[in-house]
Formats: sequence, structure tokens, C-alpha cells
Amino acid sequence: MSGIPLVSVVTPVYNGGEYLAECIESVLAQTYPNWDYTIVNNCSTDRTREIAESYAAKDSRIRVQNNESFLRIIPNHNHAFRQVSPGSKYAKMVFADDWLYPECLERMVKLAEANPSVGIVAAYGLRGTDVVYTGLPYTATAISGREVCRLRFFGTPNVFGTPTAHMFRSDLVRARTPFYNESNLHADAEVCFDLLKHCDFGFVHQVLSYTRQREGSMTMRSK
Repeated sequence: MSGIPLVSVVTPVYNGGEYLAECIESVLAQTYPNWDYTIVNNCSTDRTREIAESYAAKDSRIRVQNNESFLRIIPNHNHAFRQVSPGSKYAKMVFADDWLYPECLERMVKLAEANPSVGIVAAYGLRGTDVVYTGLPYTATAISGREVCRLRFFGTPNVFGTPTAHMFRSDLVRARTPFYNESNLHADAEVCFDLLKHCDFGFVHQVLSYTRQREGSMTMRSK
């Protein structure tokens, strides 16, 4: 779509059939028009593949990548980010049991386009019934990366959020191989600290994602 940056959305999933359709529908409901979507099925044994392929058959923007062999959680997240389209300007992950609110991509891209120094964009999220990733003043929309890291180390609540809650510039994703440190369960936070040494942090003061509280999920284990 000429003149509008492409956003590559990826979902790594293993046996996520219970909530996957809800996740996919949230991507389809985006007000932002220029996106593609890759669902990385990690050898699921439930209806995950069937659900993903049924949506891909109806919408050419959706593609299903079926892994030949099972990957552990973080390696599969890295594999998902390797599916980001070469022509994309932004990369967005959404976990299979989470969802995005309709304005998520539109609001994040708008902030990033207005602030070229911003490499990561985040926003408030809803975790269960709680609004999370709070702590920045409402006037803070584009912040020095080093400053937001300093604030985090000195006690400001986590404003990075989970991968569902933030978006990266695709060139930052492509420049790291692997993107996440596969030996660290908290690799999503680690990569934010690492990248923000060299870029700024953008924040949209609006709830743009939902994280499901589910026992056994990576988010709950990490917490």
C-alpha cells in the first residue's frame, strides 16, 4: 500500500486453539490498513493448525508457517520474528491467547512515524481486569531510551510490557540474530534494555492490548 508503512504482525503458537481465533480476529479488526500476518504453528496437537489455515484461506494477508520440528518458547519467538516481511517498516508480536484493540497498530505507527528516533513503541495494556505498564507522565510520548531504562532500574513500574504490548522498527529486529537471548526467560525485557542504549522509547497513553492471565502461560511464569 503506497505511502503507508507495512507492519508485519507475528504470532508464535503451540496448542493455542482455545483462544487463537479471538487473537486473529483482533488483527483483522485493526483500523490500520497495511499489515501482513504470519502465524507460526509450533507442532501443535490441537486445532491450532486447522484454525490458522482456515483464516489464511480467506485472507491473503495471513500466512501460516508450520514448524517441521518443535522449538522451545524463546527459540520459537525468534523463529517468528524471522518471518517478518523484508518490506516491513515495523514488527509486532501478539501472543495467541492475547489480543490487540482495534487502534493498536494505527496509534503505534503514528507515534513512530512522528518520532524517527523511536525504536520501540509501547502502550498501556489490560491484564485481566487491571490496567498495566503505567508510570510515565502523560506528557511523555517520546523519551530518551537511556532515560527510560534508568527510570526502570530505579523503580518505575515496567512500561515495556510483554511482546504483545510493544512494537519494534523492523530494521532493529533484522539486525539481531537471534533477536532474543534464548537462555533468558526474561528475554523480552533484556532486548528492550539492549536496544534502548541506541534508540528512543515511544509510549501511547491508551490501552491497546489485552494479556490473558492463564496459569502455565509464559507471562505468568515470567512474572
